[in-house]
Amino acid sequence: MRLFGAALLFIFFSLLGVLAGEREKKRLIQCEAFLELFEYIKNQVGYFLTPTKIMYRNFSSSVLEACGFLPALRSHENDEVYCDVWRAALKACKKSLYLSEKQFALVLEFGDCVGKSHGQIQTNTFDYYISEMRAEISKEKEESAKNIKMYRTLGIAAGACAAILVI
Repeated sequence: MRLFGAALLFIFFSLLGVLAGEREKKRLIQCEAFLELFEYIKNQVGYFLTPTKIMYRNFSSSVLEACGFLPALRSHENDEVYCDVWRAALKACKKSLYLSEKQFALVLEFGDCVGKSHGQIQTNTFDYYISEMRAEISKEKEESAKNIKMYRTLGIAAGACAAILVI
C-alpha cells in the first residue's frame, strides 16, 4: 500500500511540473496570436481603412477564439455606442489568458489606440506595439525553454522526495 501511495505522489508531482510547463507554452502561443492580430489590424487600417466596428469580423485565430477574446470583441459589433470594446473583451476573458502583466498591458494599450487617431499616426503607434510584442515573444521563448525544463525537473524531484518520505 505504501508503494502505491508513493507512486501516486510521484506521478502527482511530476504532472504538476508538466502542467506548469504547459502554462509557459500557452503564454507564448497567446503572445504570438496577439501579435498576429496586431499585424492584421495594422494592415486593415493602413491599407483598407477598415472601420473599427467591422475590422475584427474577418480575423480568425483558434487561440484567441478558445480564450474567448475574439467572440467577446465581435459581440459588440452592433452596439450603438462603440467605446472601450477592446478593454471589455480583455476583461471578459482575463481568466483564460496566460499573459504576464507586461504582455497584458501591451495588449491593453494596443487596443486603446485602435481607432483613436489619424491613419499614419495610428500606423506608427501600431508599429511600436508590434515591435514591443515581438521583443516580448523573443524573451518569452528564451525563458519558457528554461522554465519548462526547470518545472519538469522540479516536479520529478519533488515527486521522488515525496515518494521516498512515504516509503
